[in-house]
Amino acid sequence: MAGALSLGSARSKAIAARGGVMLRMHRAVIIGAMVAVLPMTSAVAGAMGNPPQPQGHAQVSPQADASSKEGLEQWLQTVSAAARSLNYSGVFITQRGEEISTSSLIHYVLPQGHFERIETLDGQRRIMVSFNDQVRTSWPDYRLTLIDNQVGQASFPRLLKTTNGEVDRNYRLERGGLERCAGYECRMSTLLPRDDLRWGYRLWSLPDSRLLVKAQTLDAEGHVIDQVAFTELKINVHPRQDLVRESLHQPPGYTVEKMKVVPVSLSSQGWALSSQVPGFKTVGVFRRSMSVGGKSSEVLQWLLSDGLASVSIFVQPAADLTEPVPSEQRIGGTLALSRRIGESWLTVMGAVPERTLRRISEAVVRVQ
Repeated sequence: MAGALSLGSARSKAIAARGGVMLRMHRAVIIGAMVAVLPMTSAVAGAMGNPPQPQGHAQVSPQADASSKEGLEQWLQTVSAAARSLNYSGVFITQRGEEISTSSLIHYVLPQGHFERIETLDGQRRIMVSFNDQVRTSWPDYRLTLIDNQVGQASFPRLLKTTNGEVDRNYRLERGGLERCAGYECRMSTLLPRDDLRWGYRLWSLPDSRLLVKAQTLDAEGHVIDQVAFTELKINVHPRQDLVRESLHQPPGYTVEKMKVVPVSLSSQGWALSSQVPGFKTVGVFRRSMSVGGKSSEVLQWLLSDGLASVSIFVQPAADLTEPVPSEQRIGGTLALSRRIGESWLTVMGAVPERTLRRISEAVVRVQ
């Protein structure tokens, strides 16, 4: 599915894995990208086994909290702001189809900026440390670190991508009652799509701070297709300065590669959509480049969003591919479609209905 940074040695396999991560990082925010596959923790196993509930039938508690007076976008802004402004730590699980992974997460708001550390707890060890706009991803097994100035990164428990009214035009909010998640009483809310071009979502957040604790992506029948949830969560934790210093220190003996991410205009890159898909608008265009072993690699990333769901369009020179790329791959609710356009290789990826992704893929055209 990736192919974007495909290389050949043991060290380059980690870079190739990073290419896969890069393609996954703009999946729907609600399910938390950039986590590895591992066994489910027992704390939420029961929740994953619950029978699906049809969309549009969430029971509204008569004791709804003050958030019931907020509009959908205002409420989501508050949820996303809580994820940025609070100090918290915990363990969360992610389920994408049959793939399940567990990761630890630490988030601090420091005088110098925002610090976050995510580490996979099973399988190949991967540690991602972000400090403001810089992200440092390390693979201890390969003794390799990739430094990436990722722009506009959003991951669980952050949600909202745009703040210009797109969410209210594409979704409506139904309030639910209180349910227990990760040891907390949480308010359940359901986001119902206004058309068949996007999935629905079921969210659990703390009634006071609105911090997101659990999120599910729902198909048209209300079945859970992806989800992410804290199994352990501590809020208002005191920042551990020793952990921050250790996490930001580059271990000796590691190879360090740097990826440069530069915002660009779509017109300057010579690509466009021949027709628009309702609700989805361009929210960012970036050129990602790096040099490994003297060989340069560049990928254009074009990000579309309806406020919550995302679709990433990746374009790279076909000559850069060192192995075949499948024309179609699926992980849980996320689909990736790839095809060649002239001398370029196009991959369109997103956690959206298949009809939506195919409409976007077929609309991508070269204009120069």
